[in-house]
Amino acid sequence: MKASPLWIAALLLVGAAGAFWGAGSVPLALLSLAAVAAAVALSGVARRILGVLLIVVGVAAAFNGHWLAIVGGVLVAGSGALQVALGARMPKIGVGGQKTRKTDPETDMWRALERGDDPTDDKAPGGPSSNE
Repeated sequence: MKASPLWIAALLLVGAAGAFWGAGSVPLALLSLAAVAAAVALSGVARRILGVLLIVVGVAAAFNGHWLAIVGGVLVAGSGALQVALGARMPKIGVGGQKTRKTDPETDMWRALERGDDPTDDKAPGGPSSNE
């Protein structure tokens, strides 16, 4: 089974969060976890912009000096590079399972009745009825 680049990027960010947490850089650890959610939710150009931001954050974090922060910075920058390079081909979570809703005449009739419209009337809604 081939691993998806999206999940590789997410796992790199989770690993970076653990490394930052171990280095005592809690804000960077939380930023890495938030970046996981953003990477999964975004797509296309927005995901590539996130990737560029992650590269910048990763390089800046690598200059912290603590060896775990350096590892975390490399992991964040790697995830960012992956998102810049392959961001357009990564799927957006939640889009693939959506189906178009088919219209159900019976349900539409009940909804018309709930709105106060007569679904059996041939005239436009809100106009004079044929009984008047």
